[in-house]
Amino acid sequence: MKSVTNLLLCLLLFIPALAMGSDFNYTHYEALLKRHVKSAARIDGITVNAVDYASLASDAKRADSDYGLLLKELAAFDPATLKSREEKIAFWVNVYNMAAMKTIVDHYPVESIRSKKINWLGLPWNRKAINVGGKEYALGEIENDILLDTFKDLRIHFGINCASVSCADLRPEQYRSAILFKQLEEQGRRLLADPKKGMRIDREKKTVYISQIFKFDKKHFDALGGGAINFILLYLKPAEKEMIRSGALKVDYLDYDWKANDSKNAQ
Repeated sequence: MKSVTNLLLCLLLFIPALAMGSDFNYTHYEALLKRHVKSAARIDGITVNAVDYASLASDAKRADSDYGLLLKELAAFDPATLKSREEKIAFWVNVYNMAAMKTIVDHYPVESIRSKKINWLGLPWNRKAINVGGKEYALGEIENDILLDTFKDLRIHFGINCASVSCADLRPEQYRSAILFKQLEEQGRRLLADPKKGMRIDREKKTVYISQIFKFDKKHFDALGGGAINFILLYLKPAEKEMIRSGALKVDYLDYDWKANDSKNAQ
């Protein structure tokens, strides 16, 4: 009788775990970020979280490194086991960032993710970049088909990092489902507070300059956010909001620096 009771207790504990799904184990990804990402580096005068791609490329040669084990575990993981919206978004944002780093590592040394070594047209977005659950995915597929078109949350743009200086920074920790939206909103405020790559108001020219991220995906920002300017108001200081809402400013875009966020480029 006691053994039957113990079996029932085990089943009761096991069933909720199945219902909750199975999140990916990010242990190797966390270790990789901790070892290879340097916060607040300066590249071309822009503050950026830089990646030591030379060291990462060295690790990629070893199957037992955090990099090698991460890719192995990712290839064996079934994303269909993820249940909650937050788990799914966090997972695919993390995967996008892994894939962008892997794109650089696969062709290292390169100066940019748009290097002709990666794609002869300088357009790497449709190139298969990473294996998840036995299927190869491209960066553009992850960003658009899986993340934006499925979840329709523009804050995703603040989480994904295209391995370039002017991207929203690579966060030096994994995105976690429990605090996902807090993390993304912190990223948004950080990006838009940076006058070099996020947003800058030039009062003399009566112009607000914003990141070309909002231009690259104008379709989604118009459809889901009522336009880029309307969307970014949520992340600005009161005085900035007032100036923009006055309608006295025209909109233009900041230069976009596609140089790799490589620590070797840090000044």
